[in-house]
Amino acid sequence: MKYFIDFLKGMLIGIANIIPGLSGGTMAITVGIYEKLISTIGNFFKKFKETFKENMIFLIPIGLGAVIGVVGFSKLLEFLLDKFAMPTKFAFIGLILGSFPLIFKKANKSGFKKSFIIPFIITLTIGITLTVLQIMGVAGKEVSGFDINFINIILLFIYGFIAAGTMVIPGISGSFMLLLMGVYSAILGAVSSLNIPVLIPFAIGVAAGILICAKIIDILLNNFYGYTYYAIIGFIIGALPAIFPGFSFNLQGLASVITLILGFIASFMFSKLDK
Repeated sequence: MKYFIDFLKGMLIGIANIIPGLSGGTMAITVGIYEKLISTIGNFFKKFKETFKENMIFLIPIGLGAVIGVVGFSKLLEFLLDKFAMPTKFAFIGLILGSFPLIFKKANKSGFKKSFIIPFIITLTIGITLTVLQIMGVAGKEVSGFDINFINIILLFIYGFIAAGTMVIPGISGSFMLLLMGVYSAILGAVSSLNIPVLIPFAIGVAAGILICAKIIDILLNNFYGYTYYAIIGFIIGALPAIFPGFSFNLQGLASVITLILGFIASFMFSKLDK
């Protein structure tokens, strides 16, 4: 049962990564596995033989869920965001809001310090700036696709590295970073069509970005726990307006309220199951 629950959590993380404005890191916090995930990935090669089996038992269902979330739901998500954008986005807003009590509890587990406000304000400012850029539609010159040559292989690795690094940081959308670089549609198209020659260098970059950034965040959590969590809270709050689709007083509005409540309840369920 635990493996199936971890699989579902991984699927939500994968789905979150293909929605501009949402972060896989935010969803990992929402479903209650962020710290363990960061610690496991960041220390994967530490005591490799002793911890390999335990790490893989934890990571495989989450990884499989994430891959299926990205590959299996990319077309469905495109449809839902096109036809039912408001209820879909409200469901994810509900998931995030429902996780706030748990996030603040973790952030203050060793007590609150006034100095925690400093990283919060800094990351809130960064988050709001990225949100404003997204709402304004700022994006790089759009790339329609990739020819496989040495330069593009290197670029795909870099795109994957940057996207993965921001996926690991809650509140910063890897998808939006791809939009800023002008390659979001091309990468999403490659995922939807399973264009393996394009996906391999991108996936290698993603793996490298996740490993390196997870190690950095693991060090920060171990040495500056409260400061790091308040920085995370700033990023998440700053990113929320980017997800908000507006509200209409009609059937979709009613459906949005329902999905918001269901998402909120689901957050509590995930946090209870994780204990």
